[in-house]
Amino acid sequence: MNQNDNDDAQLYGVETSSSPLSSNADTNSRDAKTQSTTEVTVKTQSSDEWSPDESKQGTVSLHTYAAYVSAAGGIVAVVAVLVASVVAEGAKGFSIWWLAYWIEEGSRTVNVSVVR
Repeated sequence: MNQNDNDDAQLYGVETSSSPLSSNADTNSRDAKTQSTTEVTVKTQSSDEWSPDESKQGTVSLHTYAAYVSAAGGIVAVVAVLVASVVAEGAKGFSIWWLAYWIEEGSRTVNVSVVR
């Protein structure tokens, strides 16, 4: 278990311990390896310490939308994504229109006479 795993375990309230086990290989050999097992103990809180989630009915507050925008990277990022989406849909619509126009124009028979 590396240091990052230990940091994550401490962050989430998990106690870990490692114990090395020698492999079946000869310990004098250069190829001898050490394996480790990890015991995980999760700290839990009693049911008395937990409070139920709060829920409200009605409209979503402006503060909640501001939190969403902030979590998405800020107003500039949100506007950039919206503009990119509109441009992508416009390009898609234009390409469909252009393909239909091109097929329609190409399907018309044109009589060409070559005069010598």
